[in-house]
Amino acid sequence: MINLKLKYSLSLLLVGIINIVFLYSCTKEKKNSNWRIHLKGQGTASSPRLVDLNQDGILDIVLGAGGTENVPTDTAVIALDGADGTLMWHVPGRNQVVGSALFKEVSGDQVPDIFIGGRTGELMCINGASGKVIWRFYPLDAKQKPADVGIYNFYNPQFIQDRDQDGREDLLIANGGNYLIKPHDPNRPAGKLMIISSATGKVLSEAAMPDGKETYMSPVKVAFSQGRKEEIIFGTGGETIGGNLYRVSLQDLFRNDLSQAIVLAESKNKGFIAPPILADITQDGVFDIISNAVDGKTLAIDGATNKLLWETSFRGTELYSSPAIGFFNADSIPDFFINGGVGVWPLIRESSQSLLNGKNGKIEYQTHSGSFMYASPVVMDYNDDGYDDVLMNINKIITAYPYGRKAISQLFIFDFHQNTRYPIGDTLDGSNIACTSWIGDIDKDGKMDIISSTINLSGRNNNDIDQPSDLRVFRIKTDVPLNPQVKWSAYMGQNYDGIFTGLPSAKLFQKAASPPLNQVGYHSENK
Repeated sequence: MINLKLKYSLSLLLVGIINIVFLYSCTKEKKNSNWRIHLKGQGTASSPRLVDLNQDGILDIVLGAGGTENVPTDTAVIALDGADGTLMWHVPGRNQVVGSALFKEVSGDQVPDIFIGGRTGELMCINGASGKVIWRFYPLDAKQKPADVGIYNFYNPQFIQDRDQDGREDLLIANGGNYLIKPHDPNRPAGKLMIISSATGKVLSEAAMPDGKETYMSPVKVAFSQGRKEEIIFGTGGETIGGNLYRVSLQDLFRNDLSQAIVLAESKNKGFIAPPILADITQDGVFDIISNAVDGKTLAIDGATNKLLWETSFRGTELYSSPAIGFFNADSIPDFFINGGVGVWPLIRESSQSLLNGKNGKIEYQTHSGSFMYASPVVMDYNDDGYDDVLMNINKIITAYPYGRKAISQLFIFDFHQNTRYPIGDTLDGSNIACTSWIGDIDKDGKMDIISSTINLSGRNNNDIDQPSDLRVFRIKTDVPLNPQVKWSAYMGQNYDGIFTGLPSAKLFQKAASPPLNQVGYHSENK
């Protein structure tokens, strides 16, 4: 048996070898303001978050990454120059970093620093300017595996009020999910919610899930209405284990106790994984909760009463991504676009897309397009007609003689008002499995930019990111004026917090009421 010290030394040697290979396998393409960077042997299940790290007035990209699952990597987190895609720095880790970044300056250099989490205890604070790790929650050289001391995967954090009196906001985060346990084994360690010091990484509060189950959901923190105290929405269960959706006071977590959490919804056979959206769809001044359950249901829950407003089921479909939200018809209540997977995990081969009326959950559009992905869509008014549109990748598996089957991906706009969809940018090698695109204005020229990615997979399943082989991150520069009322521009929204406060365009009410969307249509491109 290899002793732990030798095992760690071998891991460091492997990281060094990966580093050498990585430095000689990073290629870049640039045309005008568009660029694409190719990192061989890497992948991502993280979504891009943007911030200006080199103080040049152009937003830069921070992305979780990594190689083969459960293998040390030199590229657990990467930063790319927004101007041309140049690699600015990269940070090692014991495993893939699948979370998405939050930014807050804590190092005193006036450059935002990075908080990001991932598999097997990976949670770190990184100096934004240099890429130096300020603190790491579980040390790389620890003698015990994180799971041996009750530390599992970290998901996306949220900032909360200062809890350790150092003048800095601290972190709310979920931890759970033990990869060593077989998929259908119900004996799984309970997940937990934690409050962690942003300055030191020290645990300030923690409490186990009230039902004793695992968690994979990034929590959402919200004051449901003006003057109300902050609460947390969180969920339990997984792909094969049932769970619950909860609501609890943030003050209860300060006291290390979730026993008074209110059950908003339950699912017997599968859990709640994707973070919900908080939006006022009842127009009573109180946020409501819109959540996808893995077992193929979208639920809308009244934030004032905790009662179910509506529930929409998608037969034969599982939901692993968050809803996207926007104003897709001619009323003032936001609607929801749902991306699902047709089949039962892990045998999911096709994606389904559905548009739900925010008033009642009625399906107003439905189609099946492309192979499975669990990235969440983003929303903007692409053609400035007052009606919001959806942007998302469509992946396909094609036969490319003489090379056999090949994965390709392309970004598409879904325009429900015109009942059409059309591609944006080039067709790319690989698939986008779990990376929600980002839309915004990188260089402050008033035009819309898109940041997205694809990966190649060498594992047995076309939707399993355990063995990524090629990561491509790209920027598309458009001539489309960026509407300041972009509705949902990134994973968990433009503020990265799951809260929607957007308003419909005035153009919706300057026109005659639009005809209803065509009745539900269906077509399949991936038989």
